[in-house]
Amino acid sequence: MMRKYAISILVAIFLVAGLFTGVSFGSSAQGHSTDYIEGQLVVSIAEPPDVNSIQSADHTLMKSGSLTKSGFTIADSLFGQDMGTFSVQQLDNDVRAAAIEQMGLVYLVEYSVNDYKSIDSAKEALQTTLDDLGLEVRYISENRKVYALETAALEDVSVQAIHNNQRWHYDMIRVQQAWGITTGSSSVRIGVLDTGIDSNHASLSNLVNTSLGRSFVDSTTIDRHGHGTHVAGTIASYGSVSGVMQNATLVPVKVLSDSGSGSMYGIQQGILHAANIRADVINMSLGGGGYDRGMDEAIQTAVGLGTIVVAATGNDGLPSISYPAAYSGSIAVGSVTSSRTRSSFSNYGTGLDVMAPGSNIYSTYPNGQYTTMSGTSMATPHVAGVLGLMRSVNPSLTPAAARDILRNTAQPAGSTNQYGYGIVDAHAAVLAAGGGGGSDTQAPSAPSNVTTTGKTGTSVSLSWGASTDNVGVTAYEVYQGSSLAVTVTNTSATITGLTPNTTYTFTVKATDAAGNRSAASNAVTVTTDSDSSQPSAWAPGVSYKIGDEVTYGGAAYQCLQAHTSMVGWEPTNVPALWLKK
Repeated sequence: MMRKYAISILVAIFLVAGLFTGVSFGSSAQGHSTDYIEGQLVVSIAEPPDVNSIQSADHTLMKSGSLTKSGFTIADSLFGQDMGTFSVQQLDNDVRAAAIEQMGLVYLVEYSVNDYKSIDSAKEALQTTLDDLGLEVRYISENRKVYALETAALEDVSVQAIHNNQRWHYDMIRVQQAWGITTGSSSVRIGVLDTGIDSNHASLSNLVNTSLGRSFVDSTTIDRHGHGTHVAGTIASYGSVSGVMQNATLVPVKVLSDSGSGSMYGIQQGILHAANIRADVINMSLGGGGYDRGMDEAIQTAVGLGTIVVAATGNDGLPSISYPAAYSGSIAVGSVTSSRTRSSFSNYGTGLDVMAPGSNIYSTYPNGQYTTMSGTSMATPHVAGVLGLMRSVNPSLTPAAARDILRNTAQPAGSTNQYGYGIVDAHAAVLAAGGGGGSDTQAPSAPSNVTTTGKTGTSVSLSWGASTDNVGVTAYEVYQGSSLAVTVTNTSATITGLTPNTTYTFTVKATDAAGNRSAASNAVTVTTDSDSSQPSAWAPGVSYKIGDEVTYGGAAYQCLQAHTSMVGWEPTNVPALWLKK
């Protein structure tokens, strides 16, 4: 049988005291990009032309003397035929065929680290051996580690009603308005790829289906860590607390061990399992490693089969999205605070889709407990729950349409770099998915008379005439060329971060709650002012706002969070406040 690996790691938690009340800074998921399981490789072989050839490929690998001579052992297979040796999943024929077509034949290979001077030399030797066997190798990669993405348990609190502990985040994303349309459905399955779920919890037990679940790290789907139970309770729960959904089927897919860590190969297994049970949504509040082709192809397989994949952007506070959120098939979710500002730990940048509450989130915890935790792990299940509500009113909603609706109905929050398309809006998303009876298909009129009201070397201010709509305009999108620059709710906006003495063209579109978008307004072309001035030097006692630039130690920095500076908070000391340019 496949050997089970207990992967443990001590995740260091750094708290910046006195900076922001209630905010903690979690360990870096991207910092583990070279963190892999020694003595293991994941290999993908090109799909043979027929089933007999697949069986032949398994047999060739299992019986190969050259593999054994080189010190390699086939430890497991995602799709192999030898059920007595491998932990092969019982996949439906259509799922298995789609997965093999997308991913090839994927094997977990083991070797002794003492036989090779490095993992690269082991990969080269395995490549040569497989080539000699006449097999077409698609890729060979490390079996990287992944980790739960919470920052820390901030406080333990007694059981209280939703209105006391959860109101702010559900008010922010307008869940209670969405409940006027649907509170969810038991026919909607949410695959929680995490540390398991406490299926005996009083606020979860009626919703968790352990018979559909599976563990890829040990013999049970029970959660002994806490992360998965907290995530699950935000997606769907009842009683003393409430999830975004009040009715759903939560499926525990345990891919992270009791220490909160797992492997890329195990995550691939979990994704395929969730797709096979026809999960409507997969929630991955986890991260680690860089790009991995096998993970990418597993996500694409699930999406191709109709499962919506949601993942956390990471807790590094950096301008880059962590994997698996960074894969094109994933919906990437960042975190905001109760004041609707980006949580200091939340990764941002290109690929960010939407934001959701993630700081100080109250939810379920193992052994009948409830606790408050922070992280993009806590933001992601809010969006998974909204997607579950959307599938409740429209079971045929495609993953691509679901992503578009989330983006189009999101509440404006700030720049696309920091906030993506904005903060998720449960009510507007459910309406757009079909919860309003599907009657609103009329787009708003185009905004009129876009004009320039001001400019500097790095910014342009615009105003325009309001659009009309049969239901009501919810937002205006300002485009810089073909790229979305900013989303606002009023009829004016300032676009920042521009280059001096450069010509730009802007247009504006209006959107409504059903996701209908207007035609573009008239275009306005503006040349920014010449600006040779340099940023001022950083100094204590100054009130800085987001976007301010300073110099310090010969380098330029941009402010990430509004604050009043003080000695000890120099840009080099507090990267959560300043981004080096």
